[in-house]
Amino acid sequence: MPKDVVEDFKKTIENVLELSKDEVPTEIIYWDGTSKVFSGGKPPVAKIYIKTPQVIKELMEHLSIGFGENYMKGNLDIEGDLQEVLRIQTLPAVKKLKPSPKVIAELVLERLKTLNTRKQARKNIEHHYGLDNEFYKLFLDESLTYSCAYFKNWETDTLEQAQNNKYELISRKIGLKDGDRVVDIGCGWGGFLIYAAQRFDIEGVGCTISKNQADYANEKIKELGLEKKIKVLCEDYRNLEGKFNKFVSIGAYEHVGKNYAGVFFKKLDKLLEDNALGLLHTIGHNKPMETDAFTTKYIFPGGYLPSLEELIRHMRRVDFYVIDVENLRPHYAKTLDNWIERFNKNRNKVVEMYGEEIARMWYLYLNGASVSFKYGDGEVYQILFSKGKLPYEQYPKYRGKIYENWD
Repeated sequence: MPKDVVEDFKKTIENVLELSKDEVPTEIIYWDGTSKVFSGGKPPVAKIYIKTPQVIKELMEHLSIGFGENYMKGNLDIEGDLQEVLRIQTLPAVKKLKPSPKVIAELVLERLKTLNTRKQARKNIEHHYGLDNEFYKLFLDESLTYSCAYFKNWETDTLEQAQNNKYELISRKIGLKDGDRVVDIGCGWGGFLIYAAQRFDIEGVGCTISKNQADYANEKIKELGLEKKIKVLCEDYRNLEGKFNKFVSIGAYEHVGKNYAGVFFKKLDKLLEDNALGLLHTIGHNKPMETDAFTTKYIFPGGYLPSLEELIRHMRRVDFYVIDVENLRPHYAKTLDNWIERFNKNRNKVVEMYGEEIARMWYLYLNGASVSFKYGDGEVYQILFSKGKLPYEQYPKYRGKIYENWD
């Protein structure tokens, strides 16, 4: 790459760091040992090491992909607070940087290749959940719950308590009771169904297209003696049959994909009885926008994070009525920081299992996700709804009822 081009790219990156220095003071160190401080007199929160000129070029082509790929490979390194460096991407000056036409074309092609057809959806899920269950045990709680927890006691709840709180909150929102027939779409390792079946005499069916998850869940269900109450199918939600009066989907709608949202809700409409209650728990955005390119390419191919307005529009089309919407955004940042702490404690095991590059990729992903809920566009919606308009007598009168007698 010509020297003058390198210098131009360096100036652009340095301008971004200059504009960000009051909020995120940093120092950048280049491959030739030269360095610059952008701190406004404050000590830098991190040092950014750029180890080859190619890193600069790839950052300019697409900040998210360029940063992510080079961090994974060790061509770009951070000494200090990684989350503060990632926070720079959420600042207005940086959001104005646009990807090159070449990168845009590559991202569009990648998106088309990973559309969630029945065949491709399984491949997309295996890309992420095909990792050994032992890997997820290194940073998740004991129930292997891989979604936003609910810290009822913000300062004192452990991750395990917070995940149980989340399941209790959802159970209360949908009015779970003995005799209910529950469907859990994208049930993961079966955490919610197990929680519900241990507390109520229900019939429950969950589905996941990850064999690792389904096998683990059913083994756990059998171990706990719950196999007469609940089961987990290794099956695409589009193939589910039956009728249910309660529905949950907790952190799985993100995998449905923008092009299949209508399919999802039409299928749900067929599965639910009239007056059924459902709760959709999903990451989303305040307005329609594309999912982070690095996350889409390396973590969740085929995924899409919807806006609230998109979700409501699809619900309206199948005559679902929204009863309550709650945003748990701070809770997901805290959940992720708990995962990061556990991941760090077990980092050497991650490296032994999958190598340094994968360990760096996951560490970057978890920290980037935490930043998105602290400073970026990440939201976490719990939407309680009914199929059709509930009779007046059945309609929840106030949200406080959910929290009664909850010690």
